[in-house]
Amino acid sequence: MDAQIVTIVGARAGAGASTVAANLAVALARSGTGPVCLVDLDFTAGDIATMFDAEADEGGVPEAHVATRLSRGLYAILAPTVLGDPGRVPERVVSELLASLSTMYAHVVVDAPAAVNKHVVTALEYSHRQVLVTTPERPALRALGRYLDMLDTLGHDRRLRSVVINRTNPDNGIPTAEVELAARTPIAAWLPATPDIPLSINTGQPLAAVDPDHPFCHSLLSLTH
Repeated sequence: MDAQIVTIVGARAGAGASTVAANLAVALARSGTGPVCLVDLDFTAGDIATMFDAEADEGGVPEAHVATRLSRGLYAILAPTVLGDPGRVPERVVSELLASLSTMYAHVVVDAPAAVNKHVVTALEYSHRQVLVTTPERPALRALGRYLDMLDTLGHDRRLRSVVINRTNPDNGIPTAEVELAARTPIAAWLPATPDIPLSINTGQPLAAVDPDHPFCHSLLSLTH
């Protein structure tokens, strides 16, 4: 098995990348195309365990053989509950983890923190698709531009990138054309703002698991192709 690795990263903190990653992983698992592993790469503030009401190990480095089963066809490598300095985790750990998972799953979804570190760079290098999540406000779009500049500096293939606009609504006060210009690429998904997302997070059940026909989930489906 040779997994498709997708890394989801927020152009800045608070963009909702973890929500996108969790729901995308659920959608992929429901698609029946093979087992999915969701990797929480945020060693300082990982949220995936909470989103699924799951229990993570207290500490240690992430390893492929300690995946937690979340639901049928969906597994996760959860961030430790005793969070620490990601700089103390050797760089090879993430590369070895992703290499191992790629032989075990059809899809690997990486939830990466907005703060760029060596582990995020490694995940992006291993990815077949890089999904950048932002929101339709000018400060967030400026942060997106800086992240795109960084990827260009690192020499990443622009064809691997997708941009997702999260928490959209008809009255956000910024023209669609301005958002598209800032993204520098066609928008892969416009995810609507909805109170059902915080409700799903608070109940420990991703929206894609409890209401796959929700408009948010339908918009997310474009990322599964």
